[in-house]
Amino acid sequence: MRIGQVRYLAPVAALALVATACGGDGGNTQAASPSAQDLNPAPRADLQEGGTFVWAISAYDEQHNMHHVDGNLANVRRVAAAVLPSPARYDGEGTASPNTAFVTDFGVSDDGLEVHYELNPDAVWSDGEPVTADDYEANLETLSGERDGDWELGGIDGYDRVSEFVPGDDEYSFTLEFEEPYAEWPSLFSPLYPAEYMADDQKFKDGYRKDYPVTAGPFGDVEFDDVAERVTITKNEDWWGTEPLLDEIVFDAMGSDAMAAAFNNGEVDGFYLGYDAAGYELLKDREGDGAYFTQAVNHGHRAASLNGASPQLEDVDVRHAISLAIDRNALAEVALGAVNWPITGEVNRLLRSSQYGYRDNSEGYGEFDPEQAATLLDEAGWTLEDGAEFRTNEDGETLTLDWVASEDLDIAKDEAEIGRDMLAEVGIEVEVRQVPSNALFSEYIIPGNYELATYVLTGSNPYAGDSQENYGMPNEDGEWGNNLARTSTQEIDDAFAELRSETDPDRYAEIANEIDRMLWEEVVTIPFFERPGLYVVNEDLHNWGEYGLASDYVYEDIGWAAE
Repeated sequence: MRIGQVRYLAPVAALALVATACGGDGGNTQAASPSAQDLNPAPRADLQEGGTFVWAISAYDEQHNMHHVDGNLANVRRVAAAVLPSPARYDGEGTASPNTAFVTDFGVSDDGLEVHYELNPDAVWSDGEPVTADDYEANLETLSGERDGDWELGGIDGYDRVSEFVPGDDEYSFTLEFEEPYAEWPSLFSPLYPAEYMADDQKFKDGYRKDYPVTAGPFGDVEFDDVAERVTITKNEDWWGTEPLLDEIVFDAMGSDAMAAAFNNGEVDGFYLGYDAAGYELLKDREGDGAYFTQAVNHGHRAASLNGASPQLEDVDVRHAISLAIDRNALAEVALGAVNWPITGEVNRLLRSSQYGYRDNSEGYGEFDPEQAATLLDEAGWTLEDGAEFRTNEDGETLTLDWVASEDLDIAKDEAEIGRDMLAEVGIEVEVRQVPSNALFSEYIIPGNYELATYVLTGSNPYAGDSQENYGMPNEDGEWGNNLARTSTQEIDDAFAELRSETDPDRYAEIANEIDRMLWEEVVTIPFFERPGLYVVNEDLHNWGEYGLASDYVYEDIGWAAE
């Protein structure tokens, strides 16, 4: 079955590179633009078969169903991407093509209303059952929000646009029908879970909690070690695709500030260095002497989330005042000043600096302006009485904010303490609460037990529209899903809807910037800076590092140099 002309999709927002990297011994002088990705590349022919890769990650998470609100985490994706199906694969500039281990062909009709999938009949789950259209249909029914039950979904964006699932000529083909074009369709079904675990709400919530009962990827046999806080995945001997080079990958959870020392001691083989100043200082002389430092555009940004459901923050003028009272450039200097990366507080929530149409939209909200912040607070009813240190309202309540920070990450603690001092200058009291990294999201941010917190938002595919679940309105039951700031507007949702149907590059970029501006006006988050694509990897380990808009690794190709 073929529907019209099959077209693979290059996201309209993934074209010219414009970001600049820096050179020298820790200075921030500009040099050549970083590449779209930097994976310490090597051909498979130059790599050996076998070996273990110990990969440092920042948290040992429990929920590994990524579609559950508790499982939408970058560390979870690192494991899930190696052991579960995804129909699409992206190159470094974000162009989608079929992941042929699971989908031999896919394409969209000329009118954009039908997307057809041809599945690989060789693909099987670890329980011996084939990966079929039934699995995709079960995922669609649940993730569209149409299935009865208590699901605790992180988001339904994209799936709710499918008007009909049409079975194909056999169990290895199907068509999705849309009422209007959906330009970001390759992002659907990533990752795919077995139908059994998507059709029952209890299995959906508990089946992949510190467990992978069924897998289908180049790696599998997932083991969780609660004592060492390690997750180990093993080469799938029944894998039907390109054979993985590694025997196993060990995901070793530890505080981000401990990773550089672990690498230096030979305990781990690769980690995200980012803005760890002490780690950079420890390892910088090892670049080219056992260590490879990546330089590429990262697909994430660091931001402060403001809990709009908090009584202290439900007034947008208060959130606006906070954004003006925080010096974002100063925080960027703290984070990036001691590593080999350009310092800038400019960032766009939807578009990376490597993407077509990128621009900063922070005017009037992202500048450091404590005088205007004070004015806004006065107008919002939080006044500073003569001789008082902090502002109170007409009921005598003090404007006190709970800033939650990971105790295992120096940058998070620094941001909280510096932010506390900045906000004190305009009369806002901040209580910094340091919490274990494993509890930061599950016990504080996701349940809404915070007023302020900083973390990284990382793209899971090259499309800007996918971030609607981070910034959109609650569902009909009032649940915010992956919008951890718990504030938005219908205009933001409507603009996202338009964005996800738009195929013209200029209009797509225009809408993305309009949304970013609306997010500034609503002060859903306060972006600090674009995350640097700075990984450190054993120089003998190849095809791993900064993947940019590719949004994931080709796990089969990660391997050690042949001796």
